[in-house]
Amino acid sequence: MDSKYLLSDNPATIAMALNKAIDEDNQSKAKENAKTGQRYYDYKHDILDNRIFYIDDNDVLQEDKNASNVKIPHAFFTEQVDQKVQYLLSNPVEIELEDEQFKKRLEEYYDEDFQLFLQEALEGASKKGHEYVFAKTNESDRLCFQVSDSINTFVVHDDNGKNKRIIRYYNKDIFREGKDITVTVAEVWDEKQVTFYVTDKNKRFKFDETRELNPRPHVIAKDEKGMLLKRSMDTLPFYRLSNNKAEKTDLEPIKALIDDYDLMAAFLSNNLQDFSEAIYVVRGFRGDDLSKLRQNIKAKKTVSVGSDGGVDVQTVAIPTEARKTKLEIDKDAIYKFGMAFDSTQVGDGNITNVVIKSRYALLDMKANKAEVRLRAMLKWINEMIVADINRRFNTSYKAQDIKVNIVREAMVNEKDIVEIERIEAETKQIIIESILAVAPRLDDENVLKLICEQFELDWEEVQLLIEEQGYSSGLQDDTDPPEEGVENAAAGQVAQGA
Repeated sequence: MDSKYLLSDNPATIAMALNKAIDEDNQSKAKENAKTGQRYYDYKHDILDNRIFYIDDNDVLQEDKNASNVKIPHAFFTEQVDQKVQYLLSNPVEIELEDEQFKKRLEEYYDEDFQLFLQEALEGASKKGHEYVFAKTNESDRLCFQVSDSINTFVVHDDNGKNKRIIRYYNKDIFREGKDITVTVAEVWDEKQVTFYVTDKNKRFKFDETRELNPRPHVIAKDEKGMLLKRSMDTLPFYRLSNNKAEKTDLEPIKALIDDYDLMAAFLSNNLQDFSEAIYVVRGFRGDDLSKLRQNIKAKKTVSVGSDGGVDVQTVAIPTEARKTKLEIDKDAIYKFGMAFDSTQVGDGNITNVVIKSRYALLDMKANKAEVRLRAMLKWINEMIVADINRRFNTSYKAQDIKVNIVREAMVNEKDIVEIERIEAETKQIIIESILAVAPRLDDENVLKLICEQFELDWEEVQLLIEEQGYSSGLQDDTDPPEEGVENAAAGQVAQGA
């Protein structure tokens, strides 16, 4: 598209350029892949368009509308996208700050709606290759964030490749000329304002003169006194969250495998339905027609034939084992190349945490790539939030002081953890008993150090605590130093208490 018209300051020029720009954007390869990813996430696979054909007696290709045509989409992609999002964000994103007042104000933004927004953004990027998010202000004049569907959003660059404007468009139902109609609304955002355009009855964009304020600043809100506030953010309030460097969807590596799995499963069902009954080959039939033959076989289990006649029952062997093997191969490849966790794996029944961790290895790799990009977006978000906090409270906080924690959620074998903890406790007990057994041969200081090491205690703090206890009990006397048994007993008390 020619961006110079979309960068014009003339609304009529922009309106004229919008029609072509949106058409070109819709027809781009990236948008086609994004729409396919969205479609497969909604389990609307290509198998749903499957048709069965045959060659008739005149060598003409015909659709066989009487044949079984099972269409079963298998929602592997839906599972893998949700798995990735929930693995990363099932636990709320946490923030760490030394300044408690700053943290309290920041937590106002990190509410439940914000956590939901993060999940929607990551989900959208996984399905469509990238997703746009943008900052806006709610009625309380507080910054919040929202996802902008990347299928209906695109950026306009200048000659140097710098982002100058963002265009997002969507359908809207309105009442015009006495009837309800659907129009397309286009928003053109720049660093200062947003301008609205709407399609006319000829489906051509025009400047929307029905809006009370057009163009308008980025922010329109009301203060505590009900006064209307108008403010610009002095930047494009949009961020593009990429799924990966090439902005490929998570579907692309596995789409062919999913299609093959759908096809194998569907035709296995078709074969089972079409060949569920035997085929009767009749020689010398003396009846009236084949309908009577079928009735006799069904009701009387007999059929009358001539002296040289007979009935042969033919069955068709369906290659079920081959299809089942192919389905299993496809499924394994879908999880492998989709870098996902296969919860149907059985193994030998010895499900230790080491085994579970190995099964999460591919999902961990995919999550690592997603987390790096998610953190980059959170950095941009935090800068926007801190600027909003400083505006609202007249403070000078810095976004660099914020530490973001993303805690992943994975299954574990609780029994395995308990068993490991029991073994560690028994091992530690044996070590302590061994230390106390050789204590008479060692000096008190080394004995106490060895015990503190086992319980990860600070030896100097423990030593100070023992001295204070000895002084308060009257045991600390320069003329009568404590015997080694006294300090050993105190060390034993430390070990018992720990």
